[in-house]
Amino acid sequence: MKHQHYGTQEVIRQCATPGTMVRYKDRVYRATANTRGKLVMTNMRDNITVRDYFVEILLDGKGNPLIN
Repeated sequence: MKHQHYGTQEVIRQCATPGTMVRYKDRVYRATANTRGKLVMTNMRDNITVRDYFVEILLDGKGNPLIN
């Protein structure tokens, strides 16, 4: 990960916009799509689809979602 994050915040899955950095099961992913009740995330290794109601997003120094 090239950016430093300043904490995390648990939000509803629909609030994760494309490009937002998400921590899921102790790995960091980038949200790519949020359609049909599913959040699609990717990192260098794999692509996953999440149907969990809450996800944990990384925050920048100002408290905004960290966008890659």
